[in-house]
Amino acid sequence: MRSIVAVPLIGLLASGLALAQFGGREGDVVIYAVSAKGVGEPVVVPATTVNTAAGFEIRDPLKMPVEPFGPDFPGEFFVTLHSEPNDSFRFVIQKEDLLTPHNRFMGAGKVLIMQGIDRLIIPGKEPIDLTAGLYAPFPQGVDFGPELPILEANSFLWTPAPFFPLIQVADPSFKGPMVPPDLTGNEYVLTLGQFMGIIPFKGWDKLYPNVGWPQGIDEKMVERDTALGATVRLIRIRGGRKTPPFIIRANTHLAVLSGSVQITPLNGTTTTLTKKQYAFVPNGFAITLQNPKEYTGIYK
Repeated sequence: MRSIVAVPLIGLLASGLALAQFGGREGDVVIYAVSAKGVGEPVVVPATTVNTAAGFEIRDPLKMPVEPFGPDFPGEFFVTLHSEPNDSFRFVIQKEDLLTPHNRFMGAGKVLIMQGIDRLIIPGKEPIDLTAGLYAPFPQGVDFGPELPILEANSFLWTPAPFFPLIQVADPSFKGPMVPPDLTGNEYVLTLGQFMGIIPFKGWDKLYPNVGWPQGIDEKMVERDTALGATVRLIRIRGGRKTPPFIIRANTHLAVLSGSVQITPLNGTTTTLTKKQYAFVPNGFAITLQNPKEYTGIYK
């Protein structure tokens, strides 16, 4: 079962609302968080907690080796940020003005565009431009494309599949078995997707009361996919705010979308992550997150 916030996405793509992006304000840090292979809820823990889980990682995709999708997809490249059975997270680059042909997803994936503009070509209809802030789940077997980025597109992609890339070239006439008769594969995927900017933030102090969450630590719940065992959310931390020590009882991928955040393993060394940088937090590993930007009390 998948629970996802539904919005009339195709109409929004045709409007200026696409520019809303992630919904943060000046001074906020906004983080993309995907939790897998466990329970995706944050749990406050004592400051005396000792980390026993191994595998905490910090990555900068802009400083890591870039791999091609292959000769059928000359404009697409990826960086592997984390990969283990049933849980992989990658940074995807789509170069502008290079066509991605009609294709089929051989495994399920969840994609968030965090920068750029990717133009979807729909036969007999006006093209649709996909912009930063669009999130879309791709079921296994769905068809998608052609795509022609008009501004280099960068995305984060999570998948439980044991292989990558997920896509193979498909005949232009191929249609995924789950796609309704009156839609193309492109249009069907967009009915599953949503823009981050229009999902409301909710405070962790309200969602999880009386356990120590301060005001100014908020989330947008994007999707709970029980079939694939993944929880997707955005985390917003206001200027000057810091979380108490907490764990998530699942592997958790954290990627910075805007602002900067200080991440500290409990009793460990603090690292500052900025836009596009990434941290892998193992199941049950205790951390704190802090927005180092000074709080002024006024957001423009």
